[in-house]
Amino acid sequence: MKNKLQALSKQEVELVHKRTVQILETAGVCVKSKKARDALINAGAIPGEGEIVKIPETLLIKCLETAPKSFVLGGRNPDFDFKLPAKQPRHTMDGIKTSVKDIETGEVRESTKADVTALGRVFQACDTGVVAWNGCTAMDAPAETHSLHEFAAMLKGTSKHFQTELRHEGESRYAVEILRTILGSDDAIRDRKIISLLYCPISPLAHDDSMLDAYLALVDYEIPICVYPMPIIGMTSPASIFSTLCQINAETLSGLVIFQIVKPGIPVIYGCCSGSMDPATGDYVDAPETGLLSMGATAMARHYGLPCQVRGADIDTTATYLMWPDLIQGIGTTHDITSQFELIVIHDEIAKRNYRIMNGIDLSQEKDLTDDIISRGPQGGFLGCKSTSRLVRDWDENYNSKVFSKNLLNTSKEKDPMWSIAHEYVKKIFAGPVIDALPDDVLKKIDEITARADKEFAGSEA
Repeated sequence: MKNKLQALSKQEVELVHKRTVQILETAGVCVKSKKARDALINAGAIPGEGEIVKIPETLLIKCLETAPKSFVLGGRNPDFDFKLPAKQPRHTMDGIKTSVKDIETGEVRESTKADVTALGRVFQACDTGVVAWNGCTAMDAPAETHSLHEFAAMLKGTSKHFQTELRHEGESRYAVEILRTILGSDDAIRDRKIISLLYCPISPLAHDDSMLDAYLALVDYEIPICVYPMPIIGMTSPASIFSTLCQINAETLSGLVIFQIVKPGIPVIYGCCSGSMDPATGDYVDAPETGLLSMGATAMARHYGLPCQVRGADIDTTATYLMWPDLIQGIGTTHDITSQFELIVIHDEIAKRNYRIMNGIDLSQEKDLTDDIISRGPQGGFLGCKSTSRLVRDWDENYNSKVFSKNLLNTSKEKDPMWSIAHEYVKKIFAGPVIDALPDDVLKKIDEITARADKEFAGSEA
């Protein structure tokens, strides 16, 4: 049977929902976008002081009913299409770092647009990765259009689904041009859904105008949106896990309400990416609480019937896997501002080990080898059994890695050889061809589009 955890009881889920409704009806949310604020009020939300809008439970329930419960995140290569809800959790890349560890020199340097593409190429080779992010920032691109450049660069590096951020409506217009260049038509953009948008409310309980307006400008293209709160426990959310979960729920659901009001039926992913505060420095840190909040958010997403994406993907997040979320964000995660190519490969390996634990113990007739035990008897050996030759190479039963030697598993000295092996694996990827490379004429047109965007917005305060 599959190994699964229950983070919250039915009664606890109902309590989180009850507290969430209290927050939305009493405190409300700050909505800086006039377009979104007007849409909320016209739909039955209650205006508060200034930019505050209070969302009644009746409106929340109505919007939950229009949100799709199942949809497909398309890959540029359809072989990588990923249906939500997922049969088994898969991964998104981590982002968005401002430096990289150079694969040739080992030096940490400022990240570039070329590094975004390179990270996409490594992610392309990950068995567990299905949704690419901007793994690092294109620091060599203009500040006003760097998100657009990263969008273009990642589409060159991987043919898997890509989740991106756009900072303003101007980037949105050019992003549509890039998608149209690749896919051929607006209908194909709607049908294929090769990108999704990462939307981060501003904790606590606020929705900024620039990113929100950028995404509202794209709703007619029916691009999926992951509403992804990132509160820091004790700083931008309360110091208790329970109340932080309630705040995350309020922020996520209020974002869902905004998008469903403006475009009923637009695909929305329930997101959660929270962490703790180091009380000595105030720095953000991933901690056990991160896993607990990811588990709680998964439970709430399941309660509402929504696909979910949560923080995880490191050695200490097995419990998050055992909740069976749809997407776990963080392959390539570092706890600083530096992307490391090798870490994508290592986290892909860690994920596959966690999958083996998730899949549990198979008690089927095929795995019932009682007859072998009896026939070999006391002090007998099993190397000569037909079942051994069959099952020892069955990765669903006895996990083996295609990259790392099995004799490295779970040893205290595993880290150093893993890095060396991953380093050589990455170099091999870069020595080979770009998988599913875009045609030269398409690449040229994408470069022309980003150049026009730079000309329009470089030096502005868009």
